[in-house]
Amino acid sequence: MIGPDYREATPAAGEESAIRAIADLISWTVRRDHAPGALARRDAHPKHHGCVRAEFHVDADVPADLRYGIFAQPRVYPAWIRFSNGAPRIQSDARRDQRGMAIKLLGVPGEKILEHERDAQTQDFVLASFPRFFIASVDHYVDFSRAAARKPAFRLFEYYFARVPWRWRIHEFSALMASLQPASNVLALRYWSQTPYRLGPHAVKYSARPAGGLPSTSESTTVQSRDFLRDVMAEHLRRRSAVFDFLVQRHGEGMSIEDSTVEWDEARAPFRRVATIAIPPQDFQSAAQLALAEDISYTPWHSLPEHAPLGGINRVRRVVYESISRLRHELNGVPRREPASLELDLSTPSVQTAEPGKESL
Repeated sequence: MIGPDYREATPAAGEESAIRAIADLISWTVRRDHAPGALARRDAHPKHHGCVRAEFHVDADVPADLRYGIFAQPRVYPAWIRFSNGAPRIQSDARRDQRGMAIKLLGVPGEKILEHERDAQTQDFVLASFPRFFIASVDHYVDFSRAAARKPAFRLFEYYFARVPWRWRIHEFSALMASLQPASNVLALRYWSQTPYRLGPHAVKYSARPAGGLPSTSESTTVQSRDFLRDVMAEHLRRRSAVFDFLVQRHGEGMSIEDSTVEWDEARAPFRRVATIAIPPQDFQSAAQLALAEDISYTPWHSLPEHAPLGGINRVRRVVYESISRLRHELNGVPRREPASLELDLSTPSVQTAEPGKESL
């Protein structure tokens, strides 16, 4: 058996309790901010632009060293893809932000990592519109979560500037601020996994890049509404498809597994295409499909073992994503389950989605 070509750090003593503390803090803020009768949203990426039907085409010519997991052989997987804003509060799309592209493949055979969803036929990839994350370690994540839970929101800056030494905090702050960028079309952005994953014996990162040049924004969207990114995506998909190349970057010597604030150098470790994502023309704004965008859960741990998440930030995500998903489904009175097809199940009640123009600040 071929051993891994990377080394993952042994979790520090006390990491499990630190991660539990992070999950408890974030759960507490979700409960605190949830008004009775209102929609309980995600703690991150709560504002979606839509959840669209897609096809994930694994290439016939995947490089030999990357033929593991779902990339082992050519195949087409149906997929639900959710596009979103990253900010923890619903705000105008004109605000600088990090955008999300969460991909859920359907019909993926094999036992999965999560015990309670071992038989689920899904595989998730969670991507964002910036190549690196903004928290360096589990310990820093605890401090960040404590600061983020405080009000008013500007108290978060105390995490970065109230302590010495500042070197790592400033490094994280620069990553956070650089990730907050304007956007005119979520179908025109490149997305990255930010954190590393196993791929057979390798450690890799993923990226989705618009194929065939960037789509342009229609002139009819020049006057921007608070929710113009949904409007632009809807107009685009009314008339034509959107296509992304799905790319894999192998870990190279000296590239960190644990610290996802450090970008892996593409000059030394280039991304290579393994699949194509095709989003066909469609109308994704039915009440049922908008409700799906609220109900559906994504986590990098919805995964085959061949794609297992690596590093401390992903170990945090395993607990936090699970906790918040269970909590918001409980608060919303909505069943939590993995979708089995691209057909919408209208037999169970779904949460009500706020009209775009009536979303709160």
